[in-house]
Amino acid sequence: MRMIRLNEDYLERVLGGDTALAPPQLGSSGIALGSFDGLHRGHQELVAALRSAKERGRFATSVLFTFRRHPRLILGGADGPFLLTTWREKLSLLEQLGVDVVAAIDFSPALARLDYRRFVQHFLIDWLGMVYLVAGHDVHLGADRRGDEKALAALGDELGYTLDVLPEATWQGRPISSSAIRNALAAGDCAAAAAMLGRFYAVWGEVSPGEGRGATIGYPTANVQPLNPRKLLPSPGVYACRVQVPGDVVAKNANGVLGFVEEPLPEMDRHGDMVAAGAGRWRLYGGMLNFGHVPTFHAGGLALPRIEVHLFDFAGNLRGRTLKIEWLQRLRDEKRFDGVDALLSQLHHDEHRARQAVAALGRPAA
Repeated sequence: MRMIRLNEDYLERVLGGDTALAPPQLGSSGIALGSFDGLHRGHQELVAALRSAKERGRFATSVLFTFRRHPRLILGGADGPFLLTTWREKLSLLEQLGVDVVAAIDFSPALARLDYRRFVQHFLIDWLGMVYLVAGHDVHLGADRRGDEKALAALGDELGYTLDVLPEATWQGRPISSSAIRNALAAGDCAAAAAMLGRFYAVWGEVSPGEGRGATIGYPTANVQPLNPRKLLPSPGVYACRVQVPGDVVAKNANGVLGFVEEPLPEMDRHGDMVAAGAGRWRLYGGMLNFGHVPTFHAGGLALPRIEVHLFDFAGNLRGRTLKIEWLQRLRDEKRFDGVDALLSQLHHDEHRARQAVAALGRPAA
């Protein structure tokens, strides 16, 4: 997968007429466009339609046109964590979905003010060579969202591109949307979120030093800091989970590995440009986690909630390493216990339920 980036400074010069866009020589292209936060099943249907059109010979190169920074970060409405997919996660998923090119623009106020006709002509046709556009039923491009389905179809007749608009994706009779997934996560409903995403909700994080208290009671945990602080997490509580860890952290002859996962985590530079696909082979473990304020050991609870994950039957050193957590099932609310014995009794019960949830998924294909 190739990535083409337009950073904000360069984009401002282009929009101001000081710099000309150099076409990336893609030949004829088909484009799907949007922020694609979550890359949920509705988004995946757009990518599938794009790939299908390419296979039918409609164009030479499939392009996903998206924004490195979510528009809410520029236009407002982004208080606190809200991203379903961070930039690295989005690129990883697109690599797996088989897109030829990702064209990534830094969303800006100037771009938001651009008329949809100029946007389509300048960026999609002149720059990327678009002859085919696939969009969702609620498409609205350009200033004041004037580029709707009717306007884009008429513009296609004028400028010579074909527009396909897909019907709304639904689950249990309800529309699939990023907002609906956020609502499910806020309720701790991992099953609903997974059904709309087409995969388990997950977070990539780095293991930071902890207090070591879990190991003293037989439940060692890894404290996990999400790689992006804007990443949305489910509601606080105790969850069953699966965890992908690098293969080299696992002790020799260790048990508990459920299987292996081939998944890229792209390497990025400080500007957000992808420098390598970062393909990796991860070992998969079952586990359980607490996301919360740890009130049993901290009077009044921690000011900020944290993720503490226990991997079943794991032996190895995770400190400072990157791992991926899949949130499978919410087991209960976080609560304060009167002592270690009461906590241990509950942890044994949580472990039993979490192991059942993990076992119900079976082992991944080799």
